Amino acid sequence: MRICLFDGPNRNDLLPLVYTRPVAELLIGTMTLSARWEQFTDTTPTVETVDYLQATTAEFDVAVMAGCIPTVKLLEAIKQLVTGQKLIYNDTVIAFKGANSSSDSSIDDYESIPFLEQLTLIRYPWDLFSHNAQTILDDTLFFTNTHSNALDDSNKQFGKHPLLVGQNITAFAATFNTQNGPIILDEGVTIMEGALLRGPLYVGKNTTIKMGTKIYEGCSLGPNTKVGGELNNVVFLGNSNKGHDGFLGNAVVGEWCNLGAATDASNLKNDYGMVRAWNYTQQKFISTGLQFCGPIIGDHSQTAIQTALNTATIIGVGCNIFSTGFPRTFIPSFSRGGAQGLIENRLDKVLETARITMGRRGKELDAKKKRILTAVFEVTKTCRKS
Repeated sequence: MRICLFDGPNRNDLLPLVYTRPVAELLIGTMTLSARWEQFTDTTPTVETVDYLQATTAEFDVAVMAGCIPTVKLLEAIKQLVTGQKLIYNDTVIAFKGANSSSDSSIDDYESIPFLEQLTLIRYPWDLFSHNAQTILDDTLFFTNTHSNALDDSNKQFGKHPLLVGQNITAFAATFNTQNGPIILDEGVTIMEGALLRGPLYVGKNTTIKMGTKIYEGCSLGPNTKVGGELNNVVFLGNSNKGHDGFLGNAVVGEWCNLGAATDASNLKNDYGMVRAWNYTQQKFISTGLQFCGPIIGDHSQTAIQTALNTATIIGVGCNIFSTGFPRTFIPSFSRGGAQGLIENRLDKVLETARITMGRRGKELDAKKKRILTAVFEVTKTCRKS
């Protein structure tokens, strides 16, 4: 069965994270949404997304909304669809068979098949960290047979869940607490002495955890990430640095970001109330329904040393945040500054920084990536004027 993962009608609710990637390429648990569908179907899904991100299209048998976390029962329901049918969950079309695009108006007339089982949908950025711990638990089965290496005897592990160790792991004098969930160390991970890690936790390929780092439950560190300080329920999509002391909790950090030393972020209001965050669809702050919510940071953004971020600060793509005091809690893409005000962060400067940042990890800012960042710069101009 050939599957196409489409962004869905609420794609903008996931900005700024999907300015630079399709919804299918968001990381949750131990892998992207696309990779998880590949695990469930043994085929590589194609993707339908916005024009400036769209790769070459291919034929498919059935289309599924990318934000759906696959389950066995969902896959069974999808397989039973026939041409001219659509699967409905909470009044939302989550799959269809027959049309070549999710924008095809003929889908309106398709026969509706209700999906009545429980389903996890990634609708907002904070859904990634909210569902992350459980997703890591569910992902354990993908690693049980392949990640069975031993660590150096200087490390200590305790708890009822497994510590799953990939190849070429460097770890000395670290503590692994798997009482509440597994810890999965993927290939090439480095864990320096004194690190304290609690599961559920996923540490992606070639990621480095620095000395004395404290990592609490529900974190996923994507590939080539470097972290230090204190983390709690944070998803790093990959290739980003938080290499020094400072707290980050209930947050999502995009790729190619750098959080300067002593960057601290609030994840709880002083009055313990429900947190509100900027929503790109409604162009206003909305309730997250959460008591704990930290920053959401788009790709290629940086904070200076001792930056303080207020609860649920939304930082776009290509931002450079500095100066004393709390910056505003919605920072449009390609902004530069802080509490004293913001100006436009020039595209050529962002591209040059991206080239250097990516080069440090042996990656190239190729023509495609430049086109994507240029497109984001153009589509976000109105946000910077607001």
